[in-house]
Amino acid sequence: MAWVVLLLGAAGLGSGVGSAQTNSADEIVRQVIQRDAARRQALIRYGSERTYEMDYKGPIGVRHARMQVRMDYSAPESKKFTVLSETGSTVFCHQVISRLMEGEREGALEANRLRSMLSPENDKLELLGEESYSGEKAWVLQVTPKDENRFSYKGKVWVSESDFAIMRIVGAPAKNPTWLMGSSNFDYTYSRNGEFWLPAKNHTVSHLRIGGEITLAVDYGQYEVVAAGRLSGVISAANHGASSVSNVAVSLHQ
Repeated sequence: MAWVVLLLGAAGLGSGVGSAQTNSADEIVRQVIQRDAARRQALIRYGSERTYEMDYKGPIGVRHARMQVRMDYSAPESKKFTVLSETGSTVFCHQVISRLMEGEREGALEANRLRSMLSPENDKLELLGEESYSGEKAWVLQVTPKDENRFSYKGKVWVSESDFAIMRIVGAPAKNPTWLMGSSNFDYTYSRNGEFWLPAKNHTVSHLRIGGEITLAVDYGQYEVVAAGRLSGVISAANHGASSVSNVAVSLHQ
């Protein structure tokens, strides 16, 4: 993604999809936004031990870095990082991975930012169909940003039919953020933790115009989650608006 290159520099449907399916995709995403807001309100704190691994192959040779980190989040926005171990390139560890963590302290987790950006207002959405993913039925949406900028992305999104949670995002930046980046693609997956969905894995590959390839892999580990007891009630209230979306699943089976 864009931040990888910036930090290094510092150190199946076509055009014939009908309007009914487009509207259905919009409604699915509106439910996603509503449910996600309820989950954020109910989340008190969580923590996990995650592993960052970064590899570079290019004109200057081969570089590798690995860091194991404990991250603890407390609502509404406190994040504490404790480095448990580090190996490999000290430049990557201290100048790249550490800055990624600092960016999380100052703003949203990249995986969560991608998820929260999705909306009918920001994107053209198409419902491609259904798939089984991680043992669950999921809607598959095609996402095309209405405004191509360095923060938007294009790709596919998998949404759980059971609770309107985003399960996976695969795509690429809609616009290259810097002259240094030739192309980039990412694959973010999310895992269910009780009633919550949190980032599970991230795999990002960036190609540089000056030559070389950077791969970032993050395993977010096992979470310990503490939540308010009101989540089920808030989610239940959101269910009143979901009947039209349930009809979409029925129509796709026909």
